Amino acid sequence: MDTSGRGDWKRREGLGSALLQIGIVAVVLAAGVAWYVHQGQVRQEVDAHLRAARSAALKGNPSDLSMAQQQLETLFTLSPDSRDARALSADIQTMLWLDHHQPGADAKAREQLDRAEAMGSRSGERYGARSLLLIGEGKTAEAQKLLEELKAQGANSPKLTLAQARLLQEQGRLSEARQAFARAAEGAWKDPRFSTAYGEALLDEGLFPQAVEAFSRATSANPDHLLAKVTSVLAQLYSGRDPDSVKATLEELGTRGKELTPALQARIAVARAEMALAKGAPDEALPLTDAALKAWPDEHYALFTRARALAAKQAPEARAAFEAAVAKHPTAPLLALDGARLLQAQGDGAGALALLEAYEKTFREVKVTTSDGKSVAALDKDDRYWLSRGGVMEQAGRQDDALAAYDKALAARGVGLARAQYAKGALLLARKDFEGARTLLSAVAPDTGAGSMPEAYAALGELLFAQGDFAAGCQQHYFALVRARAQGTPPALIATRADDIKKRLETSGQPAMAKAWLTEAGPLFQQQ
Repeated sequence: MDTSGRGDWKRREGLGSALLQIGIVAVVLAAGVAWYVHQGQVRQEVDAHLRAARSAALKGNPSDLSMAQQQLETLFTLSPDSRDARALSADIQTMLWLDHHQPGADAKAREQLDRAEAMGSRSGERYGARSLLLIGEGKTAEAQKLLEELKAQGANSPKLTLAQARLLQEQGRLSEARQAFARAAEGAWKDPRFSTAYGEALLDEGLFPQAVEAFSRATSANPDHLLAKVTSVLAQLYSGRDPDSVKATLEELGTRGKELTPALQARIAVARAEMALAKGAPDEALPLTDAALKAWPDEHYALFTRARALAAKQAPEARAAFEAAVAKHPTAPLLALDGARLLQAQGDGAGALALLEAYEKTFREVKVTTSDGKSVAALDKDDRYWLSRGGVMEQAGRQDDALAAYDKALAARGVGLARAQYAKGALLLARKDFEGARTLLSAVAPDTGAGSMPEAYAALGELLFAQGDFAAGCQQHYFALVRARAQGTPPALIATRADDIKKRLETSGQPAMAKAWLTEAGPLFQQQ
């Protein structure tokens, strides 16, 4: 058999095979490189969508949150198993539910959160959203357990602090909640959501200047944050601010059209109702509160402003309206304490006491920790409650009960200490206990004129008039008018007060001092 050429054939076969194998390897490598490049491009797109979602969510408006969610939906088509994106989606939906009250957002939040947890996400959004969802669902015991476990593990973030603040608020531990809201807002100062939540908590407590400041921080982070803007307007109106000073802001908010969710529409309607009340038009305010409640039935500010309008009309339905507001948000002191004051002014002492008793029932079992580590009843440290109760008792003619309440307010030694000193001092003055009254009033109305309470100086002036010391009394009344003018009291009202003092001096046989008084006080109310 001729075997010539076989070696060449094997050599040819080996060469072809090698070339084929090289070709296959080249194809595989090319495919691998292409796959690797593609995956890199996918990762870049995923990261870009995640950054865009976070950036949009940081602005905090409902439209911004919807845009952020759209970015995440696109991301999920590229990478369905992106666990941190799922957690962010859960956080966004939680915001839409709790902050903007968007129907169905809670179910979407739970769906995204379940997926994030199943994938093992360890992001702050995951734990913050879970805590806030539990609180929103009323599962405060579960929320507290989760937050305690996370704290024991060393977890700490503004979102967890915000959840802790909301939990404390639900439990009625308001001073601790206030501190937690402040820490959350400080830690996430770039996110208006946190300062807005702090502002709303302060507003619920009737701390209007502090609330306005918190909303200002929110709008510093995002000048177009709608919830912060409208609620700041509401806080200013509740505090007695001139409605014309916020009119332009409110009108601009009303032009935002589709950007306004039902909850924002309700808040704007409440602010408009308060503007009407400030102008003495409760009949105009009531339809606006009805519109607010139609847009969002759970708007407790709408219930509160509706009650205020009814009280302004001296309507008997005011008591039930205030009770409805308090029932909607039992741990908001503004609703009960201011409601009691307005009902008492209306002559409904029984209604005022009913609101105070409801407030006391809410906070009776609440304990707070003092600076020295002791646990005491929250009511014992609640000077606002005792001041309100004292005021109601005083107007009802129950002076002994009023004095007992003022003593409790003094014992609390809270931020309202000066107010408590004035309240008790003024009551002692009415009872002609001049020595006791002077001791208390002098503490908040020093002879230097450096005190900040015009009413305390006026009361001290009346005390000195009663004792026949007209020169010193005029000095205290002058300090009262100076402070009142500095705090924005209209010149016409200052002129009326000055004229009343002049007449008092004349009827007391002091015509020369009366003339000198008007000469000295005149510049305070003369138009510049």
